[in-house]
Amino acid sequence: MDKYNLVFNSSSPKYLQLSEHIKGLITSGKLTNHYKLPSIRKLASHLKVSTSTVVQCYNNLEQDGFLYKKTGGGTYVIGDNNITSLKEEFSDISLENSVPFDLASATPSPVFFPVKTFKELINQVLDRDGGYAFNYQEEGGYLPLRQSLSSMLSNYKIYATSQEISIITGGQQGIDIVATALLEKDDYVIIESPSYPGAVASFNSRGANIIEVPIRKSGIDLIQLEKTLAQYNPKLMYLMPDFQSPTGYRYDLNCRKKVVELANKYNTFIVEDDHFSDLNYTSTPLPPLKSLDNKDKVIFIKSFSKVFMPGLRLALMLPPSSLYRQLNDVKKHTDISTSGLVQRAFDLFLREGLWEEHIKSTKHIYARRFSTALKMLERTLPWEVPFTHPSGGLCIWVTLPQQYDSQTLYFEALKKGVAILPGNRFYLNNNQHNSFRLSFTSVTEQEIEKGTKVLGNTVKQFLHEYRNLHHIKHEKDKFF
Repeated sequence: MDKYNLVFNSSSPKYLQLSEHIKGLITSGKLTNHYKLPSIRKLASHLKVSTSTVVQCYNNLEQDGFLYKKTGGGTYVIGDNNITSLKEEFSDISLENSVPFDLASATPSPVFFPVKTFKELINQVLDRDGGYAFNYQEEGGYLPLRQSLSSMLSNYKIYATSQEISIITGGQQGIDIVATALLEKDDYVIIESPSYPGAVASFNSRGANIIEVPIRKSGIDLIQLEKTLAQYNPKLMYLMPDFQSPTGYRYDLNCRKKVVELANKYNTFIVEDDHFSDLNYTSTPLPPLKSLDNKDKVIFIKSFSKVFMPGLRLALMLPPSSLYRQLNDVKKHTDISTSGLVQRAFDLFLREGLWEEHIKSTKHIYARRFSTALKMLERTLPWEVPFTHPSGGLCIWVTLPQQYDSQTLYFEALKKGVAILPGNRFYLNNNQHNSFRLSFTSVTEQEIEKGTKVLGNTVKQFLHEYRNLHHIKHEKDKFF
């Protein structure tokens, strides 16, 4: 347990300091792929912090693609095969303290959490319901909340009764439930490439064969998708149509319609993961796949973590009617029910119109940050380093020339005080190395301006030094 030892300071929340410390253990190779982390209670006791600090830390790292959870089986590292080989070269880098410019984390800043409002709602719930707020909830979740969510979904052109909706403990749990309920060893699953590591880990835990299909600016590659469907007859497709993580790409309307059509044609279920559609800054909203689903093939999972408070771990799942019982049984055996107190407080949050207010203010803040980020990246990155220009979400995907390694750039940028997220963890088998993800949820506009300038200079220097090394090697090869 000594590797987890950490002296906390007052510069940032403890869970963020612990997140950076564990992230450092992973990127330095001290914690390797599939390594099981200590239980929440054990680590909290060792560090003499509250269990909520560890919960927030683990959730934060899971959302950033460093950890995954097995249903009922603990928390594990998503490692990187390339980190260990770089361990000695970059052993002088310390991640134990927060870097000045964190352009890696996609976790919302605690500054924007509606803590005071939610505290008042919790008090209202306790005054109204007393001890009943701590009971296990009925199957599917707290009925008034499901009714509120039914009303909310109609705004997305999804029409479902409260009896068709299940409340789950975060989007990751929804993916785990689907994998547990539907996948058997050697079943095939299609994912976008790149994709969310937590989903990959969940499907891997079931012994599934995962097939990657490239994602483009307009959505998943439809020609390759149909070829893959015809060849492998997969059980599931796991897709993020709105502001996909990590690329920020968004399926256009034609792609959405075609994907649903293909699911019907090849009798395949779609897991539609929606955690960013509310963060739509400049584009016209498009219908979710679920709203286009006339054959009951879409399992719709909507997480509220990315735009609300991640530690609450709250999401909804709207499965096909044929799967409702099967998925609910798995949920029941996982954690019986999601926190009743949280469900009741969130129901009040929705009923009093506070969700719409929160989304509006959050979108305003993030839209300005994204506008600043895109403008600065245009100015600071060299022409041979393209990046995506999302109209929403929290991610920007940057691509180096083919021969360059973003993991090496990660360490170089870290030396200069800038954190980025290497892109190989978003690919199956970590097999592509020249992209990285940026996010701007944890930094101010002023920090974005400064951080992107530092990053731009670092990238230019990195490309220049690599070219010189490559040239020297080429010249040596002439003589040997």
